[in-house]
Amino acid sequence: MKSANKWTESISVFAVGVGVGAALGVVFAPRSGDDTRDLLAETAQEHLDGAIAAGHKLTQRAQDGIDQIKGQVRQAAAVGERAYREAKNSSS
Repeated sequence: MKSANKWTESISVFAVGVGVGAALGVVFAPRSGDDTRDLLAETAQEHLDGAIAAGHKLTQRAQDGIDQIKGQVRQAAAVGERAYREAKNSSS
């Protein structure tokens, strides 16, 4: 029977805590609900825009790196092809 009382007491304490927390939140809120929602939406949009911009920068840097590597591979292929032709012509 004692465990049932503890459970009921715990639920009661939790409910009182939720009520007190909600009341304090309403009393000490620096802005109205609409203002707070607008602020949260603006802040979230700013962070999203920043993340998108960072993603674009990262994508551009990756593309620049890929283009640079492609150029190096083309150059190495041309050098290898030239060396092959020279070696083939000198052995004939």
